[in-house]
Amino acid sequence: MLRGGYGYGVLAAIYGACAIFFIGDISVDQTLAIGVVYIPLVATSVFYRNPRVIWLLAGIASGLVGVGLFLPVVSENVVTAVANRTLSIAAIWIVATLMRHERNVAEQLAEQTRRAELADQAKGRLLANVSHELKTPLNAILGFSELMLADCRPDQVQYLEYIKAGGRRLLGTFENLIDLTQLDERVLQASAVDLAPLLREAVQAMRVPAAEQRVSVALTLEREGLPAVRADAWAVRRIVENLLSNAIKFSNPGGAVEIEVEPACDLVAINVRDEGRGIAPDVLLRLGEPFFQGETGGSRHFEGMGTGLALSLRLATAMHGRLVFDSHRGGGTRARLVLPIAGTTENGMLPLDGTVLGELRRSPDPGAS
Repeated sequence: MLRGGYGYGVLAAIYGACAIFFIGDISVDQTLAIGVVYIPLVATSVFYRNPRVIWLLAGIASGLVGVGLFLPVVSENVVTAVANRTLSIAAIWIVATLMRHERNVAEQLAEQTRRAELADQAKGRLLANVSHELKTPLNAILGFSELMLADCRPDQVQYLEYIKAGGRRLLGTFENLIDLTQLDERVLQASAVDLAPLLREAVQAMRVPAAEQRVSVALTLEREGLPAVRADAWAVRRIVENLLSNAIKFSNPGGAVEIEVEPACDLVAINVRDEGRGIAPDVLLRLGEPFFQGETGGSRHFEGMGTGLALSLRLATAMHGRLVFDSHRGGGTRARLVLPIAGTTENGMLPLDGTVLGELRRSPDPGAS
């Protein structure tokens, strides 16, 4: 069975050329290794799905070489003619063997790829199912902890706050995990998104975790009537909440997190700044890798699975935006979500300093030696 409509034309050309060479071979007495011209005939096996065709074509090519030895007559220089024809047949079968080996390797790679895709799909389904199953009891825990906090003894408040904070953190992790594993099935709708109310809602949603960390969160809008961005409102909200969550988590107690909007040219940048300890250059380059943690093992000081930035990166890329991090050790971090303004082309450019996730640009670190 031929692969692709162009195959018929290619086959006709190769078969026609081989027929012309065969007619010439049986018409003229010669001792040349004419069989090498039949190697393209063997190569046409790539157009057929049945791998046994390779040996069939190699046999046909060898037969044509053998017939050419005796027609029109056996050459006077028999030794040279037989030697050349033998070399031609050997070359044909060597090519056939190599092509069969290449085909075996390709089939094995295709099978391994198929198995890897099935395993990846199974892993995604497992993570999604586990996350969904865990969200239900977590919501119950959070709900009952709220009820208990409303009517409890003073000595119980701290412990109930721990329960509520831990449950909220787990719930946020599972939501990121679900969104990350099901992102390929979600269709993002591009529309004109008004940033001001969206950012106010995101900041308001982070007030409680910020208060628990004793971190202030301030939204600065230099002017009203900011240009709308071409994006998906849900995706922008998820990215901003993840950036705020990270900024709060890595801030020192008593620190501050600022979020502001910076319009420029045909793009708008949403900046999230914190006063934390910053990000090391080697970690900065790997931000956004799924489940990547800057600290591992017993050296970890912060909770999390590394799903928030991975999800944010994929969402930003899907919206033709960029996610940029500018950080220095001990000098805090600035995260920038850059999106196109609604009604503009997708090729607008904004000067960006820092590390662009996916492009591996690193900002200079003054503290590095």
